Amino acid sequence: MIEEKLLFHVAVDHASKSFWVNGPDTDGIWLHYEMTRVARQKGIKLREFDMRASSHEAALFELQSYLSDYSFLGSWPAKTTA
Repeated sequence: MIEEKLLFHVAVDHASKSFWVNGPDTDGIWLHYEMTRVARQKGIKLREFDMRASSHEAALFELQSYLSDYSFLGSWPAKTTA
């Protein structure tokens, strides 16, 4: 049986040793531009990448293993509609 992997978007702030993970239900293009905009305003340099995992928990476990000294800050805030 082939297990389908979900796509997660990850942003890492190496200066503050923190990271965010957004799941497959997130608009990746909007997320990239919003993160870039906020990072520029605050002078933060983010490293962004996508990863595949079977679930949000599996993605978080893998990231926490890889980024063991970093804090998980949750998901990037959802797009708000006015």
